[in-house]
Amino acid sequence: MGKKINIIVYDFDKTIYGGESGTNFFTYYFKKYPIKASVFSFIYLKEVFLYLIKVINLKQLKERFYVFLEKYSNEEIQEIIDGFWKEYSKKNYKWTGEELKKNKAESDIVIVSSATPLFLIEKFVLSLGYDAVFGTDFEKGKNGEFVSKIKGENNKGIEKVHKLSRWAKDNNIEYRITKFYSDSLADKPLFDIAEKKYWIKKGEKIEGMPEKRTIIDVLFWK
Repeated sequence: MGKKINIIVYDFDKTIYGGESGTNFFTYYFKKYPIKASVFSFIYLKEVFLYLIKVINLKQLKERFYVFLEKYSNEEIQEIIDGFWKEYSKKNYKWTGEELKKNKAESDIVIVSSATPLFLIEKFVLSLGYDAVFGTDFEKGKNGEFVSKIKGENNKGIEKVHKLSRWAKDNNIEYRITKFYSDSLADKPLFDIAEKKYWIKKGEKIEGMPEKRTIIDVLFWK
């Protein structure tokens, strides 16, 4: 029998952070490197089209998006990420700071689980005081360099439950999700196993699950 703990879990985009962090990150990159970003954007439109006509899947679409980072060293990538969060951290919902303080008092661990690449959010989220961060993992090359290839599965839907369960097994833990916060029915597998469910709608916390799938759910979380 593993150690029994109570955990609280959050989604990230539009739950803690008031936007789509991956899209905002590219907007920041565009302002910093407009010529490189413009060329990449033109090329990437083809990938979006291929996704919409179901030639490639969401995992492949995400892998082809972050290709623009492969030309940079790990140090340069981290510098870009740090600059991004310095400018965009203001988009965090204000209520989440006080909510986290309450969460810490009523649970053993507070976790963020997001489909966003782990390399983009991990350092920032931990700096806010959350205890652990799960995201979509990316491969590294033979010299440790960034490679735009997802390691395992995109951290969405049922994969969030699987990743949480693997983490618990590795740490000899039995967990109970006392609260879960998310903006989207893409997270229904976590909503289903959480005791209390909070839907984040336009930055406001509402008890219960989202009422219906959004257009983003339909297009990108099938």
